[in-house]
Amino acid sequence: RQGVSLVADELYDQARARLEQWRQCFAESPSAAPDPLASSAGGVAHPVAQTGLRKLADSAAVKGWIKPRHDLWIQPKVDGVAVTLVYRKGRLHQAISRGDGQRGQDWTHNARRLSAIPQTLASQRDLTLQGELYWRLDAHVQAVSGGGGARSTVAGLMARQALEAPQAAGIGLFVWDWP
Repeated sequence: RQGVSLVADELYDQARARLEQWRQCFAESPSAAPDPLASSAGGVAHPVAQTGLRKLADSAAVKGWIKPRHDLWIQPKVDGVAVTLVYRKGRLHQAISRGDGQRGQDWTHNARRLSAIPQTLASQRDLTLQGELYWRLDAHVQAVSGGGGARSTVAGLMARQALEAPQAAGIGLFVWDWP
């Protein structure tokens, strides 16, 4: 699709939440639909599973989730496309799309064109990082402006055979885990 979103990211998220809600109603049914992400699985296995976060419905749910926790670390939510970066001896070895969480697409070729992704680390060690590739938007406030198809833009660009320099410059990286 060349990075063109057919539906707004927020609408997609809402539809996925509604689908999950309906699927729970029919969990015992043999005709229950398969996981829609199953078709996004690629040929590359993740070294560590890419799991998602469960979204909380409102501020009361967030307060309820926080209340029993005393050792809490909060970081911004970056709305992008999940990626696993694998380093071998300090060099970028592989970049894998989230896919179905167990297997994803090999994005290494285009990841090497992103200035946001370090091609080498300061130390020569093996390391796996998980994070988000996101579309850089100046003075963007998600709650006000919405996603504007930013997630699908990044996914489409990373899936291309060749990523042009101006497009690569528009993609940032936010690392949120080093399992």
